Amino acid sequence: MKTGLWVLTLLGAALLAGCNEEAQSLDWYKAHAKERNEKVATCEKAPKPRATEDCRNAIDAAAVADDNITHSEPKFWSFDVKKN
Repeated sequence: MKTGLWVLTLLGAALLAGCNEEAQSLDWYKAHAKERNEKVATCEKAPKPRATEDCRNAIDAAAVADDNITHSEPKFWSFDVKKN
């Protein structure tokens, strides 16, 4: 009886440990700035911010999001070649 109880307890613990919310995709976080910023803020408070797939996707999307990129003026180079 005790063995059966332990098996059920361990099985229940294993099932609960495996249950987590489904991670949003990188593209989803790119398209949803508000949710992305909230998730990044939550993940940055964790000891390992990139520990979950959801946090990795949110952080990666924040790194490449258009609103986080500073665009600079195009550079045009001219070369003056002196002929001797």
